[in-house]
Amino acid sequence: MPGKLEFSFNSSKLGEFQLDQEVMTIGRKEDNDIKIDNLAVSEHHAKLLTIFDDSFLEDLESTNGTFVNGKPIEKHPLKHGDMITIDKHELRYLNEASSLGMDEDKTVMIQRKPEASGYAAGMQAQQPNLDIPIDMEPSSNEAKLQILNGRGAGKELPLKKPTVKLGKSGSEVVQINKRPDGHFIVCLNQSLSSPPHVNGEDIGDRAVKLHNHDVIEINRLKIEYYLAQA
Repeated sequence: MPGKLEFSFNSSKLGEFQLDQEVMTIGRKEDNDIKIDNLAVSEHHAKLLTIFDDSFLEDLESTNGTFVNGKPIEKHPLKHGDMITIDKHELRYLNEASSLGMDEDKTVMIQRKPEASGYAAGMQAQQPNLDIPIDMEPSSNEAKLQILNGRGAGKELPLKKPTVKLGKSGSEVVQINKRPDGHFIVCLNQSLSSPPHVNGEDIGDRAVKLHNHDVIEINRLKIEYYLAQA
């Protein structure tokens, strides 16, 4: 089940917020889901994206910043016990069911070739590359991702783990979560100039269920999701 936030100010607990909506905002204005009436807090300070049991925190270019465990963040996957600090207000994230930060999590890194100029640079921009960890070998009895273009075209990534991220190291773009009723993809970075798509449609801040032969596009990289044959 989704987690909750314990809200406190100067170490005095003020209440709790259940993360029972997919998108919740924190800020000074009345239209926020979590309202903090303090001039040090921006009108729309931060956003929480909750997908099933997992929640992600994003700073909305606030004036004074958003901190998790004492460190400033732009985007952060929340783990049980994380302390969010906005000015002197604290929101402790509690969710023992969250899969984030577990050993099962895998990150697949999308890497670019060295910069080039002219025609060569244009060709490189059209040929993105996906490096697959060597411990992820293809399998014939489960859902998979298959790279359709670039240097890694034809490579397969079995979706064995509960969570698989796609993106550059430290700035993952999307996450695919394995649930009892299938695989769901969610964008982790809503500020991208070229957001990820599924079958040509921007996935926005929704959790989108993947179906056999769906095509995921990240920048110019195309990846097909497909299920093993019965």
